[in-house]
Amino acid sequence: MLKLRKLFNNIKRLKENTGITYPVLLAQIGSSNKNEANKKLPMLNHILSYPTLIYLDKTGTVRKIHTGFNGPATGEKYEDFKREFKSFVTDLLNE
Repeated sequence: MLKLRKLFNNIKRLKENTGITYPVLLAQIGSSNKNEANKKLPMLNHILSYPTLIYLDKTGTVRKIHTGFNGPATGEKYEDFKREFKSFVTDLLNE
């Protein structure tokens, strides 16, 4: 239960740090098994890495997929990710 609480706290922190105000799907808990993730998200060709970020437009169409993690410790990669994330989401919201 403690691990699950920590996981949800991490998602909450991610949402706060990036300004996300919409739902976040957590498709898998407690495993990094890509085959299990593929069962839960069969519309994707395959899960390449964790985390996988799927951008949907207002119609529910997948517009972009980002895999991997660029957190604060990755320095400029993190800053680039934040800029690209905010720009792309803003563009989607303005459509």
